[in-house]
Parts: sequence; C-alpha cells; structure tokens
Amino acid sequence: MPPLRSPSSRVRDGRRPYLAAALVLSATGTFLATLGSPWFGLAAITLAAVGGKCAATLFWPMAQSGLDLKIAAPGLAVVNSIGNLGGFVSPTLFGHLKDSTGSTNGGLYTLSAASILAVIGVALIRRNGGDGTATGRGEPEPTLVKGRMATGEAR
Repeated sequence: MPPLRSPSSRVRDGRRPYLAAALVLSATGTFLATLGSPWFGLAAITLAAVGGKCAATLFWPMAQSGLDLKIAAPGLAVVNSIGNLGGFVSPTLFGHLKDSTGSTNGGLYTLSAASILAVIGVALIRRNGGDGTATGRGEPEPTLVKGRMATGEAR
C-alpha cells in the first residue's frame, strides 16, 4: 500500500496567485497607511487587515497540502509556533522603531516589507515533481473514493 499523501499539489498551486494577491493587498494597505490623513490611514489599515485575513485563510490549507499526512500535525505545529513568535517580535520591533524614530512609519514600512517577503516566499515554494505527481517519483497520487484512499491503479 502506498504511503498516504496530502491533497494534490495542483490545489496548492491554484491558490498561489490568490495568496500572493492578498499579501500584496496587505503590503499596499500598510504602506498607504503612512500617507495622508488619519482617516485615510484608517481606510488603508482596513485594506491591510482584509489582505492579511484573506492571506491567512489561503495559507493554512496550502501549508497542509504540502506536507505528508504522517507529519502534517507536527509540521503545522512548528509553523504555528514560529508564527506565534511574530506576536511578540512584531509589536516589540514596531515599538522600538517608533521610539528610535519618533514615528510609526518605520514600523509600517517594516510590516509592508514583511508582506512583500512573504510574496517572494510564496513564489519560491517548491512545486510538484514535474511528472504530475506530488513526490516526483512517478507514484500515482491517491484520491478519495467513497471515504477511502485509492491510488488510481486498476484493482
């Protein structure tokens, strides 16, 4: 019996442009918040929040589909733990930049740059093996058939 694999990489590849667009929206909103009046800044931060929330809903299924089912739970736990470090690092860095420059613009520029780096990361994520399989070893990808996994081979 072949090893269980996560859903097809085609699902992961199909979400890439949407994830990149959401991250660009977040970066644009964060950058625009440094310009103009406080009301314009509020609208721009709202735009950034929409991009960030949309990116999160696209990221997690994509991350899960890129992992072997045997290591999906610990792999996602590691990703989540690293992401939780951002809950400490981001406000700390933002406050440090505000204290050193006297403005919040430096922190907003840094958050915008982080979103752009995430777009680059999405573009560099490893794709499928080139032969239409998730592993690149010529093994057929399993599909869900009536509640059980099937490899697509004749039975």
